[in-house]
Amino acid sequence: MAERDTLPVSTLLGSLAALVAGAALLALLVPTWYRTQESALRAERGWASTPAETKQVKSSQAERLAHYAWIDKQKGVVALPIERAMELSREELSKAQGGQGR
Repeated sequence: MAERDTLPVSTLLGSLAALVAGAALLALLVPTWYRTQESALRAERGWASTPAETKQVKSSQAERLAHYAWIDKQKGVVALPIERAMELSREELSKAQGGQGR
């Protein structure tokens, strides 16, 4: 009778248990890693997670767009209100086009 190459049942069950344990570990670690990355991305981009935070972020952004502020005082770089910046851009465009139209 020919000798058959077979794995012992204990080896097969041990391998299966290791595979299941690895999958369970990944199932726990991946969502945790994702949440930390998502939080970092939200903070970096200024995204809010609640309606109150969203309202506060939008209010802060509107405030920044409506007022003058120093960006780099030593270099003389200033943030302009958005309306004033658009006026200056239109004036520059008009000058570049030789004073034609608006």
